[in-house]
Amino acid sequence: MELNRSQLSLLITLFSMAIVVLSLYNIRLGAEEVEEYVIEMALDPELFEEPEPEPETQQELQPSERIKSHLAYNQTMKPSVGNPEPLKTLEELMAEQETEAEGENGEATDDGFANSLAEMRKKRQQAQEKYGEKTAETLERMNTVNKNTSISYSLVDRYHTRLPVPIYTCQVGGKVVVNITVDATGRVIDASINEKSSTSLNGCLTENAVAYAFKSSFQSSTKASQIGTITYLFQGK
Repeated sequence: MELNRSQLSLLITLFSMAIVVLSLYNIRLGAEEVEEYVIEMALDPELFEEPEPEPETQQELQPSERIKSHLAYNQTMKPSVGNPEPLKTLEELMAEQETEAEGENGEATDDGFANSLAEMRKKRQQAQEKYGEKTAETLERMNTVNKNTSISYSLVDRYHTRLPVPIYTCQVGGKVVVNITVDATGRVIDASINEKSSTSLNGCLTENAVAYAFKSSFQSSTKASQIGTITYLFQGK
């Protein structure tokens, strides 16, 4: 089909008008204002607050807090089901010390000791006189001092029957190891400082350690004498 000149002109005119109409429509749409909707959301401010850190425990804040209860134990003994050895707290040891101190005046001396131990007993007496026995007034004054001392001992196959805890006024702390010799009745007849194993040789600490080592006693044994050690761990003030 062939179009004549007038038909082509009509088609061109129609297309031109259609383009103009579409252009005007697009311009009108672009000129219209677009409505905006603003939505306000109320958020809880507590949701954005950082959680407060949990307070540290007293143990974390004070890692160097001193020991308030101390246990005396034999380092050579292993726990057993049939014959366990109960550990004594500091308060129990102090009560035991006071009870035994009341009965010291009524204890009779044993004349059946072997003559071979006479010299060692004499040495023990001299050491006691050197370091001095604490009077009741001194003990009452020193009882107000914080009892920061831990004790352990090493004596094969024997438990302690009396192990006084030193109550001291020293400003320094440290570990003092005392070499002891125990007779058949369980009494300490010789005591000296083990300088190699001790961490402190302060005179105040060593004098207290030796003095209280002589006051200690252990179970009786068939051995005429036995060597061991007592370790005192003094907490500095």
